Amino acid sequence: MDWIESLVLGVVQGVTEFLPISSDGHLLVTQSFFAWLTGSGKSGEQNLLFDVILHLGTTVAILVYYRAAIANGARGFLGDSLVPEEFQRSRLIWAGLLVIVATSPLVPFALFFKKAIEATFEGVGVAAVGFLITATVLVLTGWISRREGTKGLLQTTWLDALLIGLAQTLAPLPGVSRSGLTIAAALALGFSRTWAVGFSLMIAVPAIAGAVVFKIKDMTPADWQPDRLAQILAATVLAGVVGYLAIAWLVRVVRSGRIWYFSVYLVILAIVLFAARGRLEQASHDKPASSVSGSAWVRARSGDLLRAGVHGERALARSDAAGSRTGLAASGAQEGGWGLPQGVVLERPLGGDAKRGS
Repeated sequence: MDWIESLVLGVVQGVTEFLPISSDGHLLVTQSFFAWLTGSGKSGEQNLLFDVILHLGTTVAILVYYRAAIANGARGFLGDSLVPEEFQRSRLIWAGLLVIVATSPLVPFALFFKKAIEATFEGVGVAAVGFLITATVLVLTGWISRREGTKGLLQTTWLDALLIGLAQTLAPLPGVSRSGLTIAAALALGFSRTWAVGFSLMIAVPAIAGAVVFKIKDMTPADWQPDRLAQILAATVLAGVVGYLAIAWLVRVVRSGRIWYFSVYLVILAIVLFAARGRLEQASHDKPASSVSGSAWVRARSGDLLRAGVHGERALARSDAAGSRTGLAASGAQEGGWGLPQGVVLERPLGGDAKRGS
């Protein structure tokens, strides 16, 4: 089941990363569904680690999709005069500065709110709220972008980049779409639709790469096991392939001005999650974690029941004046064969009957 879950998550990441519907939120919902289905949940930190690495695959998809532009940019930066005007060195430097400005707000956000972000991945409730926030932003975006802006690279100011970067700081929250917020902010600032998508994808690369580096150091020995690494690698490659196809879809949707259509889907999804929240979150919190085997969980639960039995016997012993029961109840604190407490279930009644029969 771990392999199936990993591959499904790779597809979900690839489809949802570039569409304005929040890949993190969809990954969390998918992981919660598998926890409910299998009775085996993972912590929010474990889920977040896997999600971040999956983002590496979709980051590579961006680089592959824009490989021609990257090649022209490299030639222009090296001084090739034959490249198109938009790839001249001065423009590339300005674009790089804008990306740095837009990425800078993420640094303090990641440093000071790391634990709070991880906590939001413990249940689908936050994701449902995030979906509603994204839906609202998309509706506003559809209204704002009725008349297309004209700003391109040269017309973009450092303040524009900073405002878009501030919008991006909400992206780590499940249900809040990074592409949705950054494209919405860009369109609101007067960017052309093509440049809005292009700049949103540009600032995604350092943001995701930084998150990957930041989380790799948190990997545990279990994450480095060959089978687990193979699952992560396969899911990441799958996310990249599917994500490559999703980029073209995103460009067409934004150019057509129909980005707000996704808000309808997000509202419906949020309603479903609110209705199913109790079951999904119970599956994630009350079932055994995937790092613990089923037999170990059964032994742990059995231990809880046996301890409860011991406490119950002691309570009965205190309320019973018969000395024989008190003594037998006290003996229940000692463990016998197979790890079962002596006298808890069988020995006390049998002992009491023997005395009554004597």
